[in-house]
Amino acid sequence: MTTPGTIDDVATPIRVLARRSGEPWTDAEYAAVVAELATGTPVDQIAKELQRTPGAVRGALRLLTPPSLALRGPAAESWLREQLAATPAYDWRASRRAHSNGTYWTPSADAILIEAWRRGTPLGELAATVGATELHTHRRLVQLHLSHSVLDTVDRLGCTPGGDLEARYLVARDEYRSAVWVLTINGLLDQYGTVVDHISVHSSRGAAAMTLERLTSTHRATAVTRRLSVPPASWRLVGRGLDAAAYGLGHPDTAGEIPSHRAA
Repeated sequence: MTTPGTIDDVATPIRVLARRSGEPWTDAEYAAVVAELATGTPVDQIAKELQRTPGAVRGALRLLTPPSLALRGPAAESWLREQLAATPAYDWRASRRAHSNGTYWTPSADAILIEAWRRGTPLGELAATVGATELHTHRRLVQLHLSHSVLDTVDRLGCTPGGDLEARYLVARDEYRSAVWVLTINGLLDQYGTVVDHISVHSSRGAAAMTLERLTSTHRATAVTRRLSVPPASWRLVGRGLDAAAYGLGHPDTAGEIPSHRAA
């Protein structure tokens, strides 16, 4: 008679193997798959090491074969193993890039983007260097947290007149001008020493910032004058325009804390 397994006995292996299920694949993971295939490692073992499901690994294999071959599943696996055995230097990144219409980003391409952003390299020149469109280059700059929006990208690097990115920039610029800025502060001390929550709407980011500065000054002065010990107050500034949802342009939210004060 066998002893019934616990929930952990049954569920833990599944959670471990699929822990990264649904997460975007990185260049390092694709490289690991290729290296393991070249040494004959079974797909199930590769999946275990990468904390992916075997199905996800097989799906990745398809992206590492030329799109023109239309290989899937076992056929893609077999073709890759044979190709890697015959040609160890097989350029699997070219196949991966072809499957994504040229928007597959490698660590070396990311490094170029980071340096170009620092230097202010014109976007058209940068896009040509990494072999992508200006729009795809902009999106990657946002993914790398270099740019917050199309406004940031074009204001810093420019764009080609009449292109797709310029059209988005013009829409974003108009949406930015019509935006409102909402300031919220939790745990704020007013001039009477009462802890309150604050919310206000402003026509510009600058006006909201000035209000935050004024309220912060009052918060600190009240704490000192009344010798109050209070925890940090948290604030958040959100910019929104009428077309933000439709165009997905929005504005970068900012947040922070007003440091706590301890009575002497």
